Amino acid sequence: MKIAIFGGTFDPVHVEHINIVKAAKAQLGADKVIVLPAFVPPHKQGKEIASPADRLEMTRRAFESVKGCEVSAYEINAKSTSFTYLTLEYYKNKFPDAELYFLVGSDMLKDFYNWKNPETILSLAELVVCNREGDKVNFAVEALRFFARFKKKFRVIEYVGRNVSSTKARVLCAFGEDLKPYLCEDVIDYIEANKLYRVDGVKDCFRYLKPSRRNHSLRLALMAGDVAAKYRLEERKIILAAALHDVAKNMPPDAPELAGFSMEEEVPPPVLHQFTGAYVAEHVLGVTDADVLGAVRWHTSAKPNMTELEKAIYLADMLEPGRDFRGVESLRKLFYTDLDACLLESLRLQIKYLKRQKGEIYHLTLEAYQFLKERKKT
Repeated sequence: MKIAIFGGTFDPVHVEHINIVKAAKAQLGADKVIVLPAFVPPHKQGKEIASPADRLEMTRRAFESVKGCEVSAYEINAKSTSFTYLTLEYYKNKFPDAELYFLVGSDMLKDFYNWKNPETILSLAELVVCNREGDKVNFAVEALRFFARFKKKFRVIEYVGRNVSSTKARVLCAFGEDLKPYLCEDVIDYIEANKLYRVDGVKDCFRYLKPSRRNHSLRLALMAGDVAAKYRLEERKIILAAALHDVAKNMPPDAPELAGFSMEEEVPPPVLHQFTGAYVAEHVLGVTDADVLGAVRWHTSAKPNMTELEKAIYLADMLEPGRDFRGVESLRKLFYTDLDACLLESLRLQIKYLKRQKGEIYHLTLEAYQFLKERKKT
């Protein structure tokens, strides 16, 4: 008997999870696929996610029509950190004569070496890797590295999933976007009925945003959301700051929302909306989160000693896919690997551009650049 095991947060489960299971089952000749929503995955501790009960129900709905697929509550019922080696020991004891396969996405392959007891995992099951669009994995190189460490091989499923992620689905949901290309209808119905993945304050911004500005804010949220885990950022704060950051971009100075606003100093016109935006967010829309307000307040000029959230919003605003300027691709690569290096280089380019255009440079932008240059020396 061949049994494939597929674990994940499934927060929410999306169409590519379903497609991966179907492809793996067919290519492995598996008699059964067991899908296991995790209670708390080791790599996602501390992150706000939907409740275990909600994720289990969404997963059951998604795989209900997939023949030979069973959704198990084993890891959720354990109510502890979901370590793969413990799960595989359980299923090996339950099915001692079965051949077990453990399915992972290609994005997890490089991190497998850091999992708890990887040798135990490989003694219990064959590792099966599912590729995903956009994941640039050299499987020949990875196979050599893998064999050198474990004296084992992994198998690659001949299926390339679309670049769909649960993070993307959550951000789209918070912005009220269409989820049908990414989630099955039963899951969408459950999310809507239970009001999952909503972020208070996001939709209040939309009356102040033109469609093009709203789309820009969405792209910003998606880009910054991609690095939330890497830089230990709260996804909800990213989403709200992204929705708010340009809320006053097209607001005239005599708008009633700005009746109590004042500035103690003159600022360049392109910078002003970061201050008016923070004012509207706090005094009109009722946002009280200091981290979010800071990210809005400094998203155009930057400043010395920024928080990680402020850096991410500033940079994603500059680098989201709708932006096109010389050097943007190099900066995007840095964004995903080193936030400070990306910020330093982006400020250098911004200052260079403003000097070339004979534009006014806000003093905090210069101070932010000097701050990072000095810190790099230490």
